Amino acid sequence: MELEEWINYCQDLLEKVRINKKHILELEKSERKRISDITDELREKFIFAIIPENEINEAIRWINELVKEIDELKHKAGIKGVTFAKEMKSFLEDPLLHLKKKIFNYVFDLLNGNLRIADFIMKAGAAIRTSLRTNMRSIYQAWVFLVLIDYLLDNGRIIYPEHKFLYIERNRRQSIGILPPNCIVEFDLGKRLSFFIEVPRPLSWHDSSDLSRVWRFYVALRPDFMVYSGTEMNIALPEQSPPIKKPNVIIECKELEDWYKRTRDLRGWWSKAITAEKWRSLWLRGLIKGLADAMGVKTKEELMKVTSEKKSLRVKEYRLVQIYKRFYKPDDMILITRTHVPKEIKNEIESSGLLVFDNINFKKDKLEEVVKILKRFGKCDTEDLDLISIIKREFNLNMNGRIISKAVLNILRKHSSDFLQEINKLKDNQGY
Repeated sequence: MELEEWINYCQDLLEKVRINKKHILELEKSERKRISDITDELREKFIFAIIPENEINEAIRWINELVKEIDELKHKAGIKGVTFAKEMKSFLEDPLLHLKKKIFNYVFDLLNGNLRIADFIMKAGAAIRTSLRTNMRSIYQAWVFLVLIDYLLDNGRIIYPEHKFLYIERNRRQSIGILPPNCIVEFDLGKRLSFFIEVPRPLSWHDSSDLSRVWRFYVALRPDFMVYSGTEMNIALPEQSPPIKKPNVIIECKELEDWYKRTRDLRGWWSKAITAEKWRSLWLRGLIKGLADAMGVKTKEELMKVTSEKKSLRVKEYRLVQIYKRFYKPDDMILITRTHVPKEIKNEIESSGLLVFDNINFKKDKLEEVVKILKRFGKCDTEDLDLISIIKREFNLNMNGRIISKAVLNILRKHSSDFLQEINKLKDNQGY
C-alpha cells in the first residue's frame, strides 16, 4: 500500500471509529476486540506504506544469520544462551510485531483526535524508521561479535561469564559502580582477551558529588567493542579523561551501504556535569509529560520548557571512527563494514591508522584476519590459570580422579612457571 492510499484508508476509518470520552477499557468485550483488530490492521498497513516489504524480509534474513551463529556457538562451546536488550529481543522474535508495538500509542492518539493524520505520519513514521535502523545495526554488530568469539573458541573456552550465557547488552552491568566485561575468552594455552560492548556506560550514583564524578561516562564517545589483553574485570577510571583504561583494540561495525555519507551530531562531549537536583527536576518533567500524554491532557508550556545549552559537533561517520582512535588511542583500531567502501574513503580512513575490512556481508571466513590480529593481544594471567584443565586439554587426559588432580595441583603450585615453559618448548619444537 502506498502512503497516499493509506491516508485515504485512514480518513475513511476516522469517520467510522472515534474513541472520545469512553476509555477503551470501558467498552464491551466485543467492541474492544473490534477496536483492537482495527488498530492492528491500521498499524500494519501504515508500516508497509512507510517501509517496503523487502526491508522487513531483509531484517528476517539478518535475524536468521544471527540465530544460526548462536546455534553454532551453543553446539561448539556449550553456550546456554545469549541475552539481548529488551528492545532487540522483541525485534528478533517478530520484527513486524515489534514495529507495530512502537506506534501503538500514536494510533490511539489518532483515534481520539489528539493527533492529526499529518502529525501521525511524521511521528509514527520516525519511530518506525528509527527502530528498524537501530535494530538492524544491533543485529550486525552482534553477529560480528559472536563470530569473533566463535573463532577464538576453536582452541579455547569462555571463562566469563561462568554460567555460559553471553551478554549482548549492558543492562545494569555497571549498577555497582564498575564496568565489567561482556565476555572473557581463553585460548592457545591460557591466553586471554576481555571483550566490552558499547562502553563507556554511565555508572550508578546517588547525589551531586557522585554524579559529578561519573559525568564523563554520560558524555564519552562509545565505540561498538573494546578488547583488552588478559583478564580485565573493571575498566572504569572515573577521575581520568577518557574515563576508562586504554583499550588494546577498538572494533567498529557499519552495516549500511551508505554509512560513510551519513553525519552524526556529537552532543555533550565537552559539557559540564549537572547537579543531582537538576537531574531529578528534568526527570520529573519528563514523568509529568508522560502522564499528561497518557491522560490526554495538556501541560503548561512553561512547565515543560527545559533551558539547557545545546552545543553539538556534526561530523561524517567515517571521520567519527577516526575520532574514536585519536580519543582512546588503542594499539589497533579495526573497522568492519558489511558492504564495499569506496577507495578514496577507505584510503583516508587507513591513512589515519585504522585497519579496514570491508564487504564482509555475513561471510564468516572474511573475519579470520581480524581474529589473527586479536590473538596477538592475548595475554596469560599466570597467577589465575586453571592448570589442571590446561594439562588435560593439551594431552587429552580423560582421568578425573581426585588423587591425580590433587597431585598435579600440588606439583604445579611449586613449579608452575617451569612446567608451562616446558610445554611451550615441546609445542614449538615437536609440533604438539
